[in-house]
Amino acid sequence: MRQIKRRDFLRLSGAAGLLMLSAEVPLPLPKEAYARDLKEIKLSASTTETDLGNGKRFKAWTYNGLLPGPEIRVKEGETLRVVLKNELSEGTTIHWHGLPVPNRMDGVPFVTQKPVKPGGVFVYEFRATPPGTYFYHSHESYQLDRGLYGALIVEPRREERTYDREYTVMLEDWATIDGGGPEASRMGNIRPDMGMMRRRQNPDAPLQEPLYNAYAINGKIFEASKPFKVRKGERIKLRIINPSSSTMYTIRIAGHPLTVTHADGRALVPLEVDVLRIGMGERYDVELYANNPGRWHIYNLRDNSPVSGRPLGTLVYEGIRSKGYSDDRIKRSRVNDYSFFEGIDDRYVKPVNGKVDRIFRMNLSGGMMGSPYWTINGMIYPESDDVEIRPGEKIRFEYFNHSMMPHPMHLHGHFFDVVGTGLKTGVKVKKDTFIIPPRMGRGAIEFVADNPGVWIHHCHNLYHLAGGMANLVKNT
Repeated sequence: MRQIKRRDFLRLSGAAGLLMLSAEVPLPLPKEAYARDLKEIKLSASTTETDLGNGKRFKAWTYNGLLPGPEIRVKEGETLRVVLKNELSEGTTIHWHGLPVPNRMDGVPFVTQKPVKPGGVFVYEFRATPPGTYFYHSHESYQLDRGLYGALIVEPRREERTYDREYTVMLEDWATIDGGGPEASRMGNIRPDMGMMRRRQNPDAPLQEPLYNAYAINGKIFEASKPFKVRKGERIKLRIINPSSSTMYTIRIAGHPLTVTHADGRALVPLEVDVLRIGMGERYDVELYANNPGRWHIYNLRDNSPVSGRPLGTLVYEGIRSKGYSDDRIKRSRVNDYSFFEGIDDRYVKPVNGKVDRIFRMNLSGGMMGSPYWTINGMIYPESDDVEIRPGEKIRFEYFNHSMMPHPMHLHGHFFDVVGTGLKTGVKVKKDTFIIPPRMGRGAIEFVADNPGVWIHHCHNLYHLAGGMANLVKNT
């Protein structure tokens, strides 16, 4: 297997050497710059000393000095303009995860733009649609695992469901040392289940998944997190986002079932669950009916993962003064298995009706014996084979996972139908990130090639992406 030097991986992670937008200066301001439907946000990427709440200060990479970055809220149909200033020591970009923006705004270095150089400025501008729960993050090298992410919410013109309060819940994995997860990996602090080699043998090889020592919600560990307050009788909307670099969660809010209403921003037939399984890059909108007063843990179930059994946050009812937590007497464990999902006709996403035009097989592999390399069809990105498609075609990807790890596969620029959903209604659920289970796990997606450009398709485990599990989808 060809080995690629580390400097090449850092340059090409999330990239392919194909440049579609060369300008690294602000785009010319259009005539409608001061129109009522324009919202402008300024983001500055810089190094910031931070504390997750355990008294251990370290240097993270942040937007506007905040961890996570500031939540961006925009109305459906508004034009969002984000002015990014790079105050870091290396190039950076912003990717708008899940939002099907024009190709040149997608923020993938060396695919849709050059990285913004230190001291440089770049202007992202696009129409905010469709409504839903998204997030933004750097797509350059390992910067996501240093803290460069934040929530992006596109509010609908008309809310179809009613609720009394809304909270955004960002689930985060952290190595609390200067530079975060990548520096922990370089020091040899990697997950013990990553194979026989506990330390990287080749300094030019991509990094392995670090061993995180902190898990947080909205930038704070459990002991320091701000409780989510509710009042009995209220219906609460939670936008749960997983921007973590390499952690999947099995989330439980003690004492309460959750009703899943949206997956990756797209509506589905409401499904009641007791536990929410959420992979890297996935987002779920859920509703909680506050009918069980007390102080309740938000925690990860015991699932043999590094975050197994950990408390992450608190749900507390108004008027509860006791600092003790109520017992979670869970009698069942209904989980959001994809096969339970029923989609809803979505005017924003073209359905794949009838026979597809072409099928592409994606064999996922890698990580054997502690190797840091991960492949699609045996090839390491950027030397993996491109997927050549034509506008308007109906495309199917069939995944076969030959590795021991799950892979949340993410396709830029498109939503897709998840094959195996909609078994009762015939309407498949739409998503943009889809977990392929380990050990010969399978799955398939279908989509209409309706967004021209060159798009990256990759595993959203950051270290699998950097290790080569990606390819380009060329819709030209």
